[in-house]
Amino acid sequence: MFFLNTSKTYEPEIIINPNTRKIDIPEELYNIGVVADDNAEMVNIRIPRYFDGCDLSTRRCTISYNNALKERGVYTVNEIKIENDSLLLSWYISKFVTKKSGKIYFVVEFKKDMDERGRSYSWSTLPAELNVMAGLDDNIVIDESDLSLYRSLLSHIQATDRRVTGLIEQIGNITQPSVNLDLLNSQIADLQSNVDFIKESAAYIDGRQTVNEEVI
Repeated sequence: MFFLNTSKTYEPEIIINPNTRKIDIPEELYNIGVVADDNAEMVNIRIPRYFDGCDLSTRRCTISYNNALKERGVYTVNEIKIENDSLLLSWYISKFVTKKSGKIYFVVEFKKDMDERGRSYSWSTLPAELNVMAGLDDNIVIDESDLSLYRSLLSHIQATDRRVTGLIEQIGNITQPSVNLDLLNSQIADLQSNVDFIKESAAYIDGRQTVNEEVI
């Protein structure tokens, strides 16, 4: 004979302290999933409903995170339960979060363009850390536009490295009368331009990685 267990099972929760802004993560929730998991795990996050006289249930709640590839993502929390004087937030862990194994960092935010006082409102926790475990295949596919940009950037870095080596040799011989200082200054200025290009390209790559997840 089989009996169906209908008793309520314990579900661990992440707890937010609004006064310290810290996020307390139970040990059993630290490993949030495996690479390529997609909406297979749902995390419960609890926070007091009221903070400094503000009802957080009237604000839009989002979770901003950096995955293990340091790509930025934003998850809009659509499932919020009001339980007495606390809010229970449901975060479904998507494939954007689990794109690569390693540490992810996230904050929970409450925002409103115009509150009851006629002012904008924005509140955030301190960053917290979770971990994505490695799967059988942890390879990342990079599209062709990314490859083209990375190849161009690598080419500039390699060329800059060779020119730095050449300039160091010229500077070492700077006391010799055959050294053309005007040419050397021109090469240094050109090298600086190359370095600026590399910095701008790196900033572009880093800054274009924000993912706004679709409503689930």
